[in-house]
Amino acid sequence: MKRILLFTAALFAFTAAIAQCTADYDFGDLPFGVSPDPLLGESFEVADLGMAYEDVIHIMVPTSAADIDDTFPAEAPIDSVVLVNISFVLADVTYTLEDMGLEVICNNNGDSPDPCTFYGGTQYCASLEGTPLIAGDFQLIITVQGWTTVFGVPISQNIDFDQYTFIVSDGTSVAENAVLELSLGNNVPNPADEQTTVPFTLNKAESVRLTVINLLGEAVIDELIAGRRGNNNTVLDVSELNNGIYLYSIEAAGKKMTKRMVINR
Repeated sequence: MKRILLFTAALFAFTAAIAQCTADYDFGDLPFGVSPDPLLGESFEVADLGMAYEDVIHIMVPTSAADIDDTFPAEAPIDSVVLVNISFVLADVTYTLEDMGLEVICNNNGDSPDPCTFYGGTQYCASLEGTPLIAGDFQLIITVQGWTTVFGVPISQNIDFDQYTFIVSDGTSVAENAVLELSLGNNVPNPADEQTTVPFTLNKAESVRLTVINLLGEAVIDELIAGRRGNNNTVLDVSELNNGIYLYSIEAAGKKMTKRMVINR
């Protein structure tokens, strides 16, 4: 979550516009957050080639730089976040927003004359919109410049974020009757304490059952997940599980994969 927060602020892009999104997402009592959140398996809506597209990103920017990068002291505030670049990568070829037929329209609530400057402790939003010109499964890379103050000295740092995928469908890239392919990654962290993230990938959208069993064969977690095409990340609450070794599995369309996790507090 930490790096995702700063990276998502980068999506509040290059220009302001009359038709802006509204920064009204309910983050509850969380001091910071983002939606969509790839660590929760969320993603951008799939776009269709040559069709009008729009999706909205919401961000609650944290107040402390340590919430984003724990190498900073806890008292270092986030002064601002500024977008540097947005790019899309497919088969080692990099495309710009203009190449893709897209733009990012930011709403910083009028907090700064620069519509793409965002301050800590405030909620913002942005819309990614346009008419996609190129089909494919892209890696979305955002470069941002974050500013903080450490011992009275302003410090900036450029960070690249590449956790999101962006899919533009041409109607033939993935047929509905395609044979499902899935892969299961290692949970992080492992050993786990309070929470752990289970990564898996699918070649098409499919319901996925995720189970965790102890060494007695008892299911201690059993969840049905709406898996999306591409990378998925599911966060599991393991705070109530006893220390020990567990097996976690994903199962979809008759296929199953299993790996091992350790709980240790």
